[in-house]
Amino acid sequence: MKRQYLSAESRRESILRVADDVLSKEGVAHLSIVEVANRAGISRQLVYQHFADLNTLLVEVIRMRLVELQSTLESSDGSRRGEIRELVEIQLRRILNLPVRDRQLMRNVFGDITALPKDLWPTIAQLRQDVVTRWAQLIDPQAKPTSLAYAKMGLIIHAILGAWDLIIDGTLSDDEAVGLLLKVVESLFVVPW
Repeated sequence: MKRQYLSAESRRESILRVADDVLSKEGVAHLSIVEVANRAGISRQLVYQHFADLNTLLVEVIRMRLVELQSTLESSDGSRRGEIRELVEIQLRRILNLPVRDRQLMRNVFGDITALPKDLWPTIAQLRQDVVTRWAQLIDPQAKPTSLAYAKMGLIIHAILGAWDLIIDGTLSDDEAVGLLLKVVESLFVVPW
């Protein structure tokens, strides 16, 4: 079977989508250039023409997904004019109702970094910081980012990951999870709400 010709941009997008599929279904530990090339039906060299190494591919896949996720979380519903507490509650509800694919992305980025190859740690750390910065700006837009603010946001994100599990196993309802998560946010940040 002859391989279909794709423009460089289309081929790059295709490789990203295949890598995204591997990441979504099997996690970061199973993502490799060889696996992506095999699943895409192309050579490793073609993957390397678009991505210098596995780190570059991983970063691009996660950035692509984060942009998609961010646009989902920022979808217009008139809430931008609301109080900070209302905005946080809306975002928490949206996050708790994310599709499994996006939940897996968050688990990959915020999970146990020691389960990943060590050369990916700086990449994951940077991605974590990007996500945390966006959330910190939402919760406390007047504050300057500090190490403590990043640590607090990391705790909130881990609380969200735990809330997903508790919702899935029936321990908490969505409303109970949102209520608890709001209390966590309120206990960590002194914000005008």
